[in-house]
Amino acid sequence: MIRILVIQLRRLGDVLMTTPLLRSLRGNFPDARLDFLCEPGSRQVLEHNPLVGEIRLLSARPTGVDLLDLALDLRRARYDWVIDCQGLPKTGLLARLSGAPVRLGYGGRWWRPLVYSTRYVRHNADYSALDKLRLLGRLLDEAHAPDPHDLELEFPVAPQARQEADLFCRATFQGTASLPPARPGGPARWPVAALFGVSRQPYKVWPAEALAEVGRRLAAAGLRPFLVHGPGEEDAARRVAERIGPAALVDYPLPSFPVLKEILARCALFVGNDGGPKHLAALSGIPTVAVFGRVHPESWTRPGDATQRWVATAPEMRRLPTRGPCEAARSLEEIPAESVWREVESLLRGQPRLFQSQRGARRP
Repeated sequence: MIRILVIQLRRLGDVLMTTPLLRSLRGNFPDARLDFLCEPGSRQVLEHNPLVGEIRLLSARPTGVDLLDLALDLRRARYDWVIDCQGLPKTGLLARLSGAPVRLGYGGRWWRPLVYSTRYVRHNADYSALDKLRLLGRLLDEAHAPDPHDLELEFPVAPQARQEADLFCRATFQGTASLPPARPGGPARWPVAALFGVSRQPYKVWPAEALAEVGRRLAAAGLRPFLVHGPGEEDAARRVAERIGPAALVDYPLPSFPVLKEILARCALFVGNDGGPKHLAALSGIPTVAVFGRVHPESWTRPGDATQRWVATAPEMRRLPTRGPCEAARSLEEIPAESVWREVESLLRGQPRLFQSQRGARRP
C-alpha cells in the first residue's frame, strides 16, 4: 500500500483547489493511505471528504519545536510520497524531513532543489486546480495522467450544515424560495444576491461605494443584497450596507464556513472580491462576478464556465485573458461599478427568472 501526504496549509480557497488532485490520487490508488497536512482553520474543508484519511494539523504560527515534532511524526508514518502544493520554505522543509523517497513540489526558487526530488515549474496563469493536477502529472505515467478536464471542487458537509442553512435563510431572507435550483438536485434558491466586500488583505478589497452601487442596482432588479463577512469584518460590511440602503441584509448570526457554503448555494448570485466565499459560490453552481486586483483572475476562475465572470486590472495580466474584461485601470480602486454591473447584467439577462426590472437603477 502506497502512503501519500498532500500539503496545503492555509487559505480555504487554496485547500478547495486541491480536491481534484485528491480525486485523481484516489482514482489511481484506491487502496492508498492518503493523508493531508493543513492548518486548523482549513480542516473544515476536508473533514467530511471521503477521499482523505488522516488530517494532520500544523498551527498557523508554529515554533521550531512544533515543526520538529511534526517532522518526526511524518517520518514515523513512513510516507512514500509527499506532495507539497504550497511551496513555502517550511512546507518544503517538512517534505524533506519526512524522509519520503519521493517529494514533489514547485520549482523556480533556489532552495527547492534541496528539498524536492521532483519539481514542476509553472509557466503561466493556469487555473489553480488545473495547475495542481499538472504538478501531480510529474509523478504519473501517461496511462495514469490526471484528467485536465476533471476540475470539480469538492466540499462535502454534514447534513446538519444543510439544515442550519435552511433555518438561516428562512430567518434572515424572510421570503419565498421561488427560484429554481442552481443545479439539478440542488436546493431551491432565494431572490438574494451575496455581496462580498471585505478581506484581511487590503489589496483584494474593491471600494465600498462601488460595491454598494452594484448592490443598489441589484435591489432595483428584485434581488436583496446579502453582505457576506467573517468575524471582525462586521463594521466593513455595514459600511457597504449603509450605502445600499434598507434592502441590504447585514446583521445576522455568523455561520460556520460549511453552513456559509450551503447558504450561498441558496442565493441567486454572487458579486465581490476574490476570496473563500467566491470559491464557495462557484462550487455551489451559482453565477459569480469577481473583481481582481493583484492576482491573475484565470488562476481562480474555472475555465469554460460562462457563469463565472470577472473584471480585473490591466497591470497584473501576464498574458491576454481568454474571457472576462481587463480594465485599463491601474488598481482595484479604479475599476468602476459600471464595468462590474455589465457582467452582472449579462448573467441576469441569461436567467429571466432572476431578472425582473432594472428601471430606476441609478447609474454611477
